[in-house]
Order: sequence, then structure tokens, then C-alpha cells
Amino acid sequence: MRLWRNSKRSRKRLKAFRLRRGYSQETLAKLAGVTRIAILQVENVRRAYLSLPHALKVADALGITVDELMRGDRLNELAAASV
Repeated sequence: MRLWRNSKRSRKRLKAFRLRRGYSQETLAKLAGVTRIAILQVENVRRAYLSLPHALKVADALGITVDELMRGDRLNELAAASV
């Protein structure tokens, strides 16, 4: 099942949440139980979709919901907290 439609916004959200946690791509991949290549490909447009199981694992590792990962509801809060 394909879930994540890789757009410029979604790539930026994934990277922003990852960096906010201080995670490298490798660290996030290990915590999520996916390959580093999967994270790299999503962030760099080489992968158009992320499956629902992988999206759930990545969101869980970041401490957010899949909805937040896809729509970025908390991104503004996180950006404001860093100022």
C-alpha cells in the first residue's frame, strides 16, 4: 500500500522533523527499522512513495503521527520553539 506521496513539502517536513530531533538519516532509519537508503531516497526524490508500514515506523521514531508527518501540523510549532 502506497501512502506517502513524495512532494517538495513532504521531503522538507521529513527532513525538518528529523533534524529537529537531532537524528542523522542513519539514526532515524535504525530507530524506525527501515534502511538508511529509504530515508535518503524519500528526502532526495528518488522514492515517490513510502508504504504505510514504513510511514508509521518513521513517524513513531520521530515521536509524531503519520498525519503530522504528511501534513506538517506541528512543523510551525517546532520552528517557533527553536527561535
